[in-house]
Amino acid sequence: MARYSPAYRLRRAVDFRALQTAGEVFPGSEAVVRRRPNGLDHARLGIAAPTRYGDAVRRNRFRRLVREAFRACLGELGAFDYLVVPKRTLEEPTLAGLMHDLARTKTARPAPPRERTRR
Repeated sequence: MARYSPAYRLRRAVDFRALQTAGEVFPGSEAVVRRRPNGLDHARLGIAAPTRYGDAVRRNRFRRLVREAFRACLGELGAFDYLVVPKRTLEEPTLAGLMHDLARTKTARPAPPRERTRR
């Protein structure tokens, strides 16, 4: 896949919400990855880079690297929806680190569910 085509993107708010509420959580070294089965024959990606992560340049760099890592790992990700959020302590994302965080969702056990608190 040369481009990040629309078939591989999460676009609807309901899909993002479903991942945030019912997705399995995999905390990684550079990002928190949430995963949920999607019933399709390929993986889809959503990226959440909040403004508290940094300025536009920093957020866009994170998004570019996540898309590149997704393209590189696409064959091994399976039929899941993924939501990738940068760690709050992440200074400089790396392609290798983000690829590792995405790929480890196939082998690692998800983190136990936490009690959600309203802000």
